[in-house]
Amino acid sequence: MSHRPRRSHDDLVRRAQDALERDDFDEAEALGRRALMLDPDSLDARQVVSSSLIEQGRYQEAVPLLEEILAQEAEDLVALADLGLALFHMCDFPAAEAALSRALEIDNTDPQACYWMALCIERRNDYEHAERYFLRAHQHDPEDYPRPVRIATDEFHQVVEQAIADLPDDFRRELRNLDVRVEDMPSDEDLTEFDPPLDPCLYGLYVGVPIPERTASDLPRLPDRICIYKRNLERMCPDHETLRHEITVTLRHEIGHYLGMDEDDLAESGYA
Repeated sequence: MSHRPRRSHDDLVRRAQDALERDDFDEAEALGRRALMLDPDSLDARQVVSSSLIEQGRYQEAVPLLEEILAQEAEDLVALADLGLALFHMCDFPAAEAALSRALEIDNTDPQACYWMALCIERRNDYEHAERYFLRAHQHDPEDYPRPVRIATDEFHQVVEQAIADLPDDFRRELRNLDVRVEDMPSDEDLTEFDPPLDPCLYGLYVGVPIPERTASDLPRLPDRICIYKRNLERMCPDHETLRHEITVTLRHEIGHYLGMDEDDLAESGYA
């Protein structure tokens, strides 16, 4: 009887890891938490729960578990790389870079650490240095970390302008008081204006008051703006054709927000 809890714990962790492999993140979290109830000191259970939380975008919940792992195993490469990823998404870029630096001191070829370090360096506008880390991540795991697709800034602007020209007439008529910009990445200020912060990897952002929410008593205001984030889009597209398509979809998505469309409306229109 004395060995049964250990066997149950190990079985729960194994089942949780299997659930992660199936992308069943709710099940993985539930099984991992049950394993933690049996063994509150389990690092394996903490790892599987933190991984499931990260996959669900619940980064703030994952960070304490990862820190508990690292308090016991300071050189746990997976925990360090996951911590860097989570802190990056929380917009704590210096702390993310510090965690990833520690991971790369242990293994400078770890593709996850290389990739997220590239994103941290990119936010410092050191693009040449960032590209070296993107390349290293790709070399060691080309399937999960494809190299970003780059196009010239002028060409990117031309795709945006063509996407505007191709809009239906009823869309274009509403754009008179809308400033459409191309930027490399979202600024820290735009990201942290929200609680929790916005995703640093987002493709586009609408800032302003949607048309249906305006009233006749509103004071004069600067034009609303839409930002399309060039490097974020380049990073997530496998080829130039997909990139051009995603630029158009992103622009229409943000214009939809300007017109007062919600996510369901956008999905129905094909702009989600």
